[in-house]
Amino acid sequence: MGTYQISAELHNFCRTFEKDLTKPQMNRLKELIHGIIRGKKAILSEVARQNRGKQNKTIRKQVQQYSDMLLKLPLETMAIRKMAGLKGAVTAGTPLYFDLVDITKKYHRGMERIGNTWNGSEGIPGRGYEMVDVSLGLERGGMTLFRHLYSTENLDYGSQVKEIEKVLQTMISAWGEMRGTAFVDSGGDNNRLIELFLRYEMGFAIRMNVNRGAMDRVVFDERGDRMKMMELWGETQGVTAWHDAGKKKRKLVRLQWRRVFMDRKNPVPLWLVRAHREGDPDPCVFLTSRTITDSSEAARVYEQYFQRGGKEEAVFKCHKDKLGMEKVRLCSFEKTKQLMLIYVLADQFLAGLHEQALQAGHLLYTFLTAFVQGTQRKITKWAIIDFYDHAWSILERDFLLFKNRFRPPDGAYRLPLFFNLNEKW
Repeated sequence: MGTYQISAELHNFCRTFEKDLTKPQMNRLKELIHGIIRGKKAILSEVARQNRGKQNKTIRKQVQQYSDMLLKLPLETMAIRKMAGLKGAVTAGTPLYFDLVDITKKYHRGMERIGNTWNGSEGIPGRGYEMVDVSLGLERGGMTLFRHLYSTENLDYGSQVKEIEKVLQTMISAWGEMRGTAFVDSGGDNNRLIELFLRYEMGFAIRMNVNRGAMDRVVFDERGDRMKMMELWGETQGVTAWHDAGKKKRKLVRLQWRRVFMDRKNPVPLWLVRAHREGDPDPCVFLTSRTITDSSEAARVYEQYFQRGGKEEAVFKCHKDKLGMEKVRLCSFEKTKQLMLIYVLADQFLAGLHEQALQAGHLLYTFLTAFVQGTQRKITKWAIIDFYDHAWSILERDFLLFKNRFRPPDGAYRLPLFFNLNEKW
């Protein structure tokens, strides 16, 4: 029953695209999602190996079919259809985590349009592809909404902000309007991105760079006076508590907020929120379009931003480390872009399983609780991937008939040509 439950969930997830795909395309889509989750690599030959029991085809022929089918699948339209189905769950205060990430390809001979990348976590340049990753912050985790892959070697590449604008246009085509609040890391602290969000009337909360020193950002206060951002603050206006999961303790966070303007000629009111957590050497400052009038609203900005570690960053880390997204070896840039959208659909499928697995009384909850009980693990997407692999391995062992499952019969007995005279007959 456990194996049937998982296979039925994959079938029900893909039924949304029946109007967009033919029957062969639907089958290839299921095989791609299934192969990525089980093979844990963005390599088509590994995906084909996970589907060997379904058809009598060579690995090379299956890889060629997947490669040809990638360009025929309307994956962007399918991702927009999934986003449109989530329109009711995205309100003005729903966090949408925008992350500027990359896929580094150290050995990239034969791959098209390999451009320059910058590893923000390690602070080193590299070669590969850049991505704009958008995740939806759910109550218990996160889910990838859309992923736009681009290269600095593209002929139409203008800037990182223009690539983010393409993502905003995709969201408008899905929802008909801008929804949610965009949370961006300190890498988005630039005037062009702020102007882009204001032009599209997108709510946002951007973490500002507080280590500029003498080159600190200049803003205008309510009287129109020029002020440096880090010179605005005085006494603490509110406090909140933050639970540090690593050290398993609660820390005090002091909050302050100010109403500011970025431009004197076009005075659009924005708010700066300063938060200094107990034990941290430097405070963090957020620029937001939300109206901040009390400590609860300031604390909400702080808490929703730092929840991205367990929502958006955990999702992307799962894709890179657990599902091997960075191991892609496709030479075609367009096929690589399509494969990244397959990962988006795979993550949405896993997010649906995760939501069901957290509902007490659900059949999947019973199976997963028993599965993780021996390892003392929590029910996360990582555990669901392992359970999915385990369930299908049982199916293959019990039901799929391989060529060498039964030993061939022994050949007919024949007398030897030369007799051994010492042997007793």
